[in-house]
Amino acid sequence: MEKCINASDGFTLKDLTLKDGMVFEVSNNCENFDDEDFGYSTDIPLTNDEVLDLLNMDDFQDEDTCDDDNINNRITVCGISFKKLKTKMTNLFGDGKVMKLIKQEGVGTVIPCDAQVSIKYIAHFEFSDEPFDSSFAHGDTETLHLGEDSLLPGLEIGITSMKKHEIAMFLIHPDLAYGKYGCAPRIPPNEEVLFIVHLTDYVDNGSAKKFQSLSLEERRQFATAVKGVQGKFNTAKDYFSKKKIKQATKEYGKALQWLEETELKNQQEEDEVNKLLSRGYNNLAICYNIQNMPRNACNACNRVPIPTSKTHFNYGRALLKMGEFSRAMEKLQLALKMEPKNMEIVKEIKLANEKQRKYLDMEKKLWENCLKVKENKKKEPSAFEKVAYEICKSFSEDNQALRQPLPECLTPEEDKCVREQAAVFGLIVTTHQRYGREITYLSKANY
Repeated sequence: MEKCINASDGFTLKDLTLKDGMVFEVSNNCENFDDEDFGYSTDIPLTNDEVLDLLNMDDFQDEDTCDDDNINNRITVCGISFKKLKTKMTNLFGDGKVMKLIKQEGVGTVIPCDAQVSIKYIAHFEFSDEPFDSSFAHGDTETLHLGEDSLLPGLEIGITSMKKHEIAMFLIHPDLAYGKYGCAPRIPPNEEVLFIVHLTDYVDNGSAKKFQSLSLEERRQFATAVKGVQGKFNTAKDYFSKKKIKQATKEYGKALQWLEETELKNQQEEDEVNKLLSRGYNNLAICYNIQNMPRNACNACNRVPIPTSKTHFNYGRALLKMGEFSRAMEKLQLALKMEPKNMEIVKEIKLANEKQRKYLDMEKKLWENCLKVKENKKKEPSAFEKVAYEICKSFSEDNQALRQPLPECLTPEEDKCVREQAAVFGLIVTTHQRYGREITYLSKANY
């Protein structure tokens, strides 16, 4: 007779070699269950019907039972017999293990088998009242990578038969779903499952995946590198559109590394690579500026082979965050010269003027109150201390600035005073050798 083992108690290698086998007992006690490990919550903020409405699936008609009285009645998924549903579905591979019914036609061609896809879905057992899984429980849309063995085999087969914007139902046999054992306690053994999938978007980044599997010598070939880089750019663009800026930054960085390592044989190849490098570094600069990493943005702009208005604009925006007002204005004026009607550049120039005027006013106030620092035994703050306090307070509240210069030639007492006031707001005072002279900056901790 097989040995019964409580799954929570664990088992040994000896248990695995028992002649009669063993059976796992799964406890209903869920006190130690960690939902975060599985990334799924049963607390779905939408009802089953609301989810179906969002997927345009509530118009499914049971043709076998429609008559004059109920022809307009709508049947929800939880009332569908899988046996009846199969009579209306297409057998994808002839063995009946993946059945498909298109509810909304897609556009374009069938997606690549190794694409990155964005889908909305719900998953049901036969006659179940609520889905056992849903993208709406994870945040509406899921981004998945095909060809990486991360999906149920039957679901991946189904998705690779779809087009963009298509909505389809897939009935998947246990052999291509959760198997004869299921996945206790949520998935019963030997269970057929229904997936309703809306393919909202996809990115053809298969060339990038193939590129990563090549040898170093193969990667350096121009034609191969360009295909891989285009795939990475597509992935980065998709991440950016979904506001996943860190992931986009990583993808752009990897693609640019591949380009920099490419071996070029003629001027035509060099021109093509320079165009791609310019595109990549410009977009990388935007990502860095969004993440408040202006120094990295400046480095990216410096590496653009063919500077454009976009390059100078992002360079100027980064310099402005760093308190380099004069240099920021130079870059922004170059951008405006290339695109005189670009109102975004005009707006940034106005902001630069405003910040520079504010800095000059601050500098003037400090100079007016120089040599007015009281001794440590003072009871009331000096005029210089009050100005320094207001400067630090204003800078700490400015969400668009990460660094700004302080006036030069402060006395040791004045420098000490500024540092004390900066510390009140968690600011840092640093000194650098720039442009042949020593400059002191007020900067934020995250700079």
